[in-house]
Amino acid sequence: MNFKAKLIISLIVFGVVVGALVQAFLKYQFPQYYPNWYEGILLFFLLLESFILLYVESASRKATQRQMLNTYMLTKVVKIFAALIFVGAYKLVVNESMKSFVLIFMIFYLLFLAFESFLFLRIEKHIKKKQQ
Repeated sequence: MNFKAKLIISLIVFGVVVGALVQAFLKYQFPQYYPNWYEGILLFFLLLESFILLYVESASRKATQRQMLNTYMLTKVVKIFAALIFVGAYKLVVNESMKSFVLIFMIFYLLFLAFESFLFLRIEKHIKKKQQ
């Protein structure tokens, strides 16, 4: 199995496991905070992070260290704008329980941000290993 496939599989496994844990916690402990678009939030982050990982991994093959830093920063900006568009679309289309939606969205944003950082470290290690 190639490196790119391992990254995507680990991201999907992380998303499904964390998504199920957060969903169970919300449904049984705080059902009032369970948003209508819970699955949509999870799917949004799985798709967005997959595209980001594919982009970063492909850029890592030909980029210098300085260019990789720019690539990482670009992915952060894209992620923020995509998040704003997604929350704005929810506000326009559904507009129900915005506080709980944004709360759960931010929890997933932070969880996926942490895991994305871990995967970026793996990409950096992979680059260094290939250079040696």
